[in-house]
Amino acid sequence: MEPDSTPTLTLSQNSTPEPDSPVTRILRYLAHDLPGFRFEHRLDVLFVTELLADFPDTDVLEEIKTFRWYYDNQPFSGVKNQRVVIRRWVARAARSRYH
Repeated sequence: MEPDSTPTLTLSQNSTPEPDSPVTRILRYLAHDLPGFRFEHRLDVLFVTELLADFPDTDVLEEIKTFRWYYDNQPFSGVKNQRVVIRRWVARAARSRYH
């Protein structure tokens, strides 16, 4: 059996990231600047931490901003699973722009 390649997340659901860390900046953007995003602090701390761990060479915040404006400031029109859409966008960007 192969070892699990899933990254270990260091923040728990109840953790608070450092005040000006990449996690905090992305969380602020999701909570206050991304139209239509259904922000859930406990879930999104884990989500953002995982994005940063999985795509260390990608500017995740910049990609979320690009995603927003690619869809003319209405990125979640008709979208049910917002985090999956963001993750796919960041993953595609990581493959095409950062390698």
